[in-house]
Amino acid sequence: MSLFIEVKDLTITYDGVNVLKNINLNINEGEVIGILGRSGAGKTILMHALRGAEEYENISGSIIYHLARCDKCGHIDPPSKVGKPCRLCNHEDMKAFDADFVALSQHDHERRSVSMRIAIMLQRTFALYGDDQVVANVMNSLKEIGYTGPDAMSRAMKLLEDVRLSHRLMHVARDLSGGEKQRVVLARQLVRNPMFLLADEPTGTLDPRTADIVHDVIEKAVKDYNMTMVITSHWSEVIEKLADKAIILEDGAIISEGEPCKVAKEFMGMVSSIEKNVKVPLGAPIIDVKNLVKKYISVTRGVIHAVNDISFNVKEGEIFGLAGTSGAGKTTTSEILMGIVAPTKGDIQVRVGDEWVDMTKPGPDNRGRATKYMGILHQEYGLYTHRT
Repeated sequence: MSLFIEVKDLTITYDGVNVLKNINLNINEGEVIGILGRSGAGKTILMHALRGAEEYENISGSIIYHLARCDKCGHIDPPSKVGKPCRLCNHEDMKAFDADFVALSQHDHERRSVSMRIAIMLQRTFALYGDDQVVANVMNSLKEIGYTGPDAMSRAMKLLEDVRLSHRLMHVARDLSGGEKQRVVLARQLVRNPMFLLADEPTGTLDPRTADIVHDVIEKAVKDYNMTMVITSHWSEVIEKLADKAIILEDGAIISEGEPCKVAKEFMGMVSSIEKNVKVPLGAPIIDVKNLVKKYISVTRGVIHAVNDISFNVKEGEIFGLAGTSGAGKTTTSEILMGIVAPTKGDIQVRVGDEWVDMTKPGPDNRGRATKYMGILHQEYGLYTHRT
């Protein structure tokens, strides 16, 4: 395999702290690199540096892409295409070309041209048009690259077929499960026919069954589109399944590199076991749910039973777990409890002091008396990303 990306002595500093320390890593064309590390180890920073979409004030070292470029149309391909005709203009043999993302400005044409051929799946950030249908989300990506011909719809449908989402073509994106949203993100990224895929914890919040589906889709896309991939995770089994080579990041430095199974075993040895929590006395019931039902009407699927006659109660001081696969109704149940979504039927009572509040009745004098004491942490982040 040809050497594709060469990271040499890469160091990035924020506020006097080295978030990446002297990173050295070679990535061959067609290779899948797995990065293991705990939260805050520097995985996401490294992914963004490889992508080249951000400028860093305090950065040293180099991130060199070894590429093939057509002198006539400027098209860029992986290094194995050197000496072969350009697949876009078919004019002349492509020539070897190197781009160093550290040396080049973020707005440099060469760096931007390379970045356009890099796809990324971000951690917990789906970046979809939530009110649009799934197929429209992919069509919008095609429009962004000027692909608006009569076969654009066929192309969008083929991309969704590639990620196993043909059955969700006409569904509104916001109503999809987490695993389905990740596959729409991948389809949108595949629009640009990328040569390099960065997958930053793509299944970190998904249940095992859904995560396996997403992993299979990613693995197939990497092969079908001849991509090189770097994938991060704090789950060792993900790296063992997908990677050809693995590294461990700890405090911004690579502390191990090698075969995925060996590296994964080393990483698991670093993770301390979780001590069993001491049981604490629980108070009286504070949430009481009886016969909760939520139905949706879909043009293509008819009546959808999002929540189907569930009952439970939660005691004061209790940590209550609601487990289930993607699409099982966990988020819908949580949003009904918060008063964000109205139930079809059922009874929901929340105790405030000694008084029970009916959460099915809207208004400040009804469920508003309880919601001011309640909060929700969504699966997707909702932050002002460009603010401190």
